[in-house]
Formats: sequence, C-alpha cells, structure tokens
Amino acid sequence: MPSAGTRPLTLTALLVAAALTCTTVPAAAAAREQAPELSPTPSATAGLGSPGSPDEVDQNADDTEEDTDTPASEGGTWLSGASGEGAADGALGQWRGDPVDIVGTWADQGDNQTELYSIAPGGEVADFDGAIDIAPGGLQEGETWAAAADGAYEDRWRESLTRMAELRQGRGTTYVRPFHEFNLGGWNWSVSPGDAEDFKAAWARYRAVQQEVFPEAQLVYGVNVTSSGTDLDWRTTWPGESQADVLGVDTYNGWPTITSEADFQAQLNARGDDGIPVGLDAYAAQAADWGVPLAVPEWSGRAEMGDEPAYVEGMVDWFAENAGDGPGQLEYEVLFNAPQDDGNFQLFADDGRLPASGQAYVEATADQREDEDDEPSRDTAPQVARPTSSPASGDEEASTPTASPKPPSTRVADRDEQEDDETGGQVEVDQRDVQDLVARLDALLDRLEQG
Repeated sequence: MPSAGTRPLTLTALLVAAALTCTTVPAAAAAREQAPELSPTPSATAGLGSPGSPDEVDQNADDTEEDTDTPASEGGTWLSGASGEGAADGALGQWRGDPVDIVGTWADQGDNQTELYSIAPGGEVADFDGAIDIAPGGLQEGETWAAAADGAYEDRWRESLTRMAELRQGRGTTYVRPFHEFNLGGWNWSVSPGDAEDFKAAWARYRAVQQEVFPEAQLVYGVNVTSSGTDLDWRTTWPGESQADVLGVDTYNGWPTITSEADFQAQLNARGDDGIPVGLDAYAAQAADWGVPLAVPEWSGRAEMGDEPAYVEGMVDWFAENAGDGPGQLEYEVLFNAPQDDGNFQLFADDGRLPASGQAYVEATADQREDEDDEPSRDTAPQVARPTSSPASGDEEASTPTASPKPPSTRVADRDEQEDDETGGQVEVDQRDVQDLVARLDALLDRLEQG
C-alpha cells in the first residue's frame, strides 16, 4: 500500500481527502453499544437481592448434572451499567474506563410509586438519556394480592406508568421491573405459594396497563436469586407468553461465597429443590425456555463475605460470553453500587471495603472493552481511581429499574450519538482507519489520473 507521501496531492485530491475524512466513521465506534451515564437512587431497603441464610437454599452444584439446554454464546453486545454512587454523574464510568449504558433506580415506597422522584425534574436520573432499569414496587403496606387481582390498585399503576412514559419520552429504553424480588420475604409485594394465582392475575392487569400507556417500555419479570423467606417456586408464577419481555435475576456473592474461578464455574449451573435455577447458566436456560432474554438488574460483591475479586472477574466474563438480546442471552446488567449497609456492596467508593474487587472490575472491564473494539491487549490495566466526593447518605427513597425493549441497532446508534456529544462532534480514529482512508484516497487518485 503506497503511503500518503509517495504521491503529490493536487487541490482536487486534497478536497477529496477532506471529504472522506469528514464522512469516515471507524468500524470500532459503529460496533459499540449505547453508553449513557448512570444516576443512582437506592433506598435503605435496596440491596436485599440475596438469600437470607445458607440454610434457606441449596446452592451446591456438585451433584447437579450439566444443563445441555443453556443457550450457546454468540458474542453479542449488552447494556452494562450501575446504580448508586457515581452512576448518574459519570464518575463510575470514568473510573472503570467505559461509560455506563444503563442506570438502575427505585420508586417502590409510598408516594414515590407515582411521583417517581429519581426520574422527575431535579431527580438523580432526570437528565439521564440512556436506558434505565426502574423498580416501581406495586403494592403498599397492608395491600393484598387478592385485591390486586381484582384491580384494586390499577388506577395507581396507570398513574405511575403514565408519568413514567412522559418523563422518559425521547430517551433510551425503560426497563420496568414491578414487584421486584417478589419471591423474597419482607416486601409489601412478597408472594407466597398461596398467592400464586392472584399474582398472575395482577401481573396480567399491570401488563395491560403498561401496554396501553407505555408500550415502548420493556417489562421485566424480576426475581431474587433464591426464594428466601417465601418458599416460592417463581417458575409457577410466570405470567405466560407475551406477558413479560425479560427475565431478571438479582444476585450477589455469598452462600456459597465465590473465592476462585473454579468456584465460579462450579456454581454456574447450580439448582435448588426441584431443579429451580440458582446459577447464571441455569437462569439463562430458563429464559431461553420462556423465549425471553436475561438481565441481571442487581449484582455485586459482598464485603461481609470477603473481598473476592474472582467473583467480579467471573461475572464480567460471563456477561461478555453470554451477551445478546435473543432468548436466554444477556441483554443488560447493573452493578449495585449503592452505599447501603455501610458500603457492603460498593466497588466504587472512597475508602471502600472491596478494593481488590474494585480493581478486578476495572481490569476486567478494560479487557472486555479491548475485545469489543478488537484492539491489541494493553500491557497493563488502568489502576483504580477513587471518587473525590463522599458516598451519598442513602436515606433517599430507592427506585428500582423497569424494563423497556430496544433493538440492538438502536442501542448502537444511541451509543455513537453519545460519543459524538462527548467529543464535541468529532469522531476519534485509530491507525487502521487512517490507513484505510489513505488506501481509498490512492485508489481514487488512480482513477482520476486515468480519466
């Protein structure tokens, strides 16, 4: 390939080169996902997406046969994000070396179910144009699933979803996660086995309202990794085909605690009583069986169980290997970085309790970013930088994300637009793009000279 310096450039050639430069967009940039900034709004009740004690669940994968129905990876893309400290203002994205694509928020307590403070003007996620996962609760203290099945709370759900649609108009995908972690005890909307049929009837009502007033949203059937405190087999409460768009699972490190890559791999296909999914591969297989993609709306390490970087590395690698928006593939994941429980879950925080896990997250994210952009691997991963601001007090009411569908092509376009905004409309190119431009220019000059 002749270099640009081997041929004198005429005025015409210079103009052609300028035109090509203005219109050329690197292939790497076009292949990336949407990268919005995060904005957290967790409450004191958030972060409960985990079993209450080791006696309540069986997460031992040693005696479980491998599930051959787990969907094969095709190396797709996914929305990667966070909730809590640094999510909305971009600090967490800068720290990890990759802007966040989706933020998690909650609106599940009191009048927050309809006011949606975190996404309303002045709220923590109000100015975030990317995708969000929002959990609006659904039932309040003293309310019952029997009454919900009869439509007692339908007006409130309509008010909530209508306001949500207005506030999110023109923005990224909204993933709505009503009754989040309903298989976990302690919520106003917890579901026991005796509530199963009423829950399904209530869900159908919620879905009908969502389809009427906010059809652009994606509805997430979001469960806790284990049914701690309810003994519910959440497979029996699945609302049926076309009633939900995504299966979501909240999972944290613990019971058993993952301390090595071998531990992580052994746990992937773990199942509890009657084969109920516990590991990520088992959840992916269930999502594939139901014909929907998978999401992990809440995940993180757990300082009380130890600072275990192998868990974080395993999660990031699994996300990349199973990404996509087809049945059983990972559509999005949200790191729980809220300051609850004295920073028990925070990877990104001043003087955090999970420094090794935080460093592992930065390095694993850098590795996946390089793979995504098809760039040569760097010799060293970026070092962990800590935020300059102190963590939020955490006494604001939390809001949990909700699901809204978005085709891969739209996600790609959104991320490219954000990058243009961040660079002032200028697209950064690498050496391969320059070489390609030179080759195209040489070919054009040859044709001009021959003509």
